Amino acid sequence: MNYPRHRRPNRRLWLTRFLALALMTGLAVTACSSDKGDTAGNDNGSASATGWQPTKDIDFIVPNSAGGGFDTYARGIAEVMQQSHMPDGVSVVIRNQPPEPQGITAMYTAKPDGTTIGILPMPAAIAHQIQNPDLAKWQTDKFTVLGSVDENAYVVYVASNSPYTTIEDLVAKKGLRALSVQEGSSSALAAQATIKSLGLDANITYGADGSAEVVTGLLRGDADFIVYGSTDLTGFVESGDIKPILFLGTDDQRPESLPWLADVPSAESKGFTEVAGAVTELRVIVGPAGMPDDVATFFRDAIYATITSPEFESWAQSAKRPITPRDWQAATEIMNTQIEQMNELVPSLSS
Repeated sequence: MNYPRHRRPNRRLWLTRFLALALMTGLAVTACSSDKGDTAGNDNGSASATGWQPTKDIDFIVPNSAGGGFDTYARGIAEVMQQSHMPDGVSVVIRNQPPEPQGITAMYTAKPDGTTIGILPMPAAIAHQIQNPDLAKWQTDKFTVLGSVDENAYVVYVASNSPYTTIEDLVAKKGLRALSVQEGSSSALAAQATIKSLGLDANITYGADGSAEVVTGLLRGDADFIVYGSTDLTGFVESGDIKPILFLGTDDQRPESLPWLADVPSAESKGFTEVAGAVTELRVIVGPAGMPDDVATFFRDAIYATITSPEFESWAQSAKRPITPRDWQAATEIMNTQIEQMNELVPSLSS
């Protein structure tokens, strides 16, 4: 099948096609005042000099387990936003609420009063909505979009001691096993797309509790390969536990901060042009549906100031997490494009 092409906002036309595309709970980032003013000139570092500001602690919902990619980015954002872009006395509290459908529902149905925001997995949110309409108690296009922080292309990995060392080895093998997190997640959908596009003879076992458990299963021999994000498993690659054998993104999606990714063969170079750039995950910061304009404006300003700040860039370098900051308008545009893509792609993968 041919995946639809995708136009990336505020850039030149890319031949990017999106499909779909995770410990601890309740960690509060300690409130602290900052001597730094912000772009609005507020001495306490909050994002707006006038208008609405939060007076109560803010729950930051992560619909995944602690320790994974979404949790890591959320904690980084919360830390920097707390330090420099929140009024004194207001804490940002991470709330891990897996599995994804329950966590997404919680951030969608929360009161839109500025006490709840969340990190939304896209395009998994719309995929869940299409596949499980009775379980998905949200409308993806009705979230209040506040910005996005990361663009995460996918990679095919094997264990370093695996007998399969190239993608050709996998293509030639019958009865392969893959392991993923919950069905309908970005990673699971990425694995489905990879199997179909490459013509792999493989079955997927779902239900792993986040990236660490996926890798543990791979190393234990429960799977022959996994499909996971390029920004999620850096530690396991650098430690020599797993080996990347095929990059599923486009050339511009190879973060310079991940030197190990530079020499991994791309899907396009191996002749799998259909899947090249089709499997990309976005981490979008959202508020509940119906958030008032003044509340949304505060968070949009605070989040964009956070993810474009030198402090957050320093965090990203330390955490070895590439960032692709987008304001709420660019994030909304790319979300809407993914919604259109998924309405076509999800049924075709299920057939």
